Amino acid sequence: MRRLHNSLPVALAAGLLTVTGVNAHHSFTQFDRTKEFLQTGTVVRWAFNNPHSWLYLNIENDDGTETLWSFEGSGPVSLINRGITGSTFEPGDTLTFMYCPMVDGRNGGHLGWVQLGDGRFINPSDGGCNGNDENIERWKGWLEQGFTSNTAAASQ
Repeated sequence: MRRLHNSLPVALAAGLLTVTGVNAHHSFTQFDRTKEFLQTGTVVRWAFNNPHSWLYLNIENDDGTETLWSFEGSGPVSLINRGITGSTFEPGDTLTFMYCPMVDGRNGGHLGWVQLGDGRFINPSDGGCNGNDENIERWKGWLEQGFTSNTAAASQ
């Protein structure tokens, strides 16, 4: 009994550390989910791996130079269930996409939806930014009106 009593605090501490680690992994606090921006870029690399995929794109600056940006997406199992594979994005592809930016201002964010070259919209998000069908439909209307952010659209 004494042995069980002495082990209980250790087991509780280990359990709390495990729960904290899981919650930290699934936190989206590094992304500003209140802001959604539209961007176009050229695929440099599509890292289709666990636990999250990453899409690296060159984004053209106002002066004509390019900057490499990185965007987090869902993991392969979730993506495959939506028809997104390791070859969905190929180097050189030009994509239009919606993302939620990094809160610290770095070049990147979390993918919401992506419009492919053939015009189809897909959702590579895992919750860090809203890529669902309802948000895609909302953005289709905003795209027709020329908006490049949800805040600009909301101010009209």
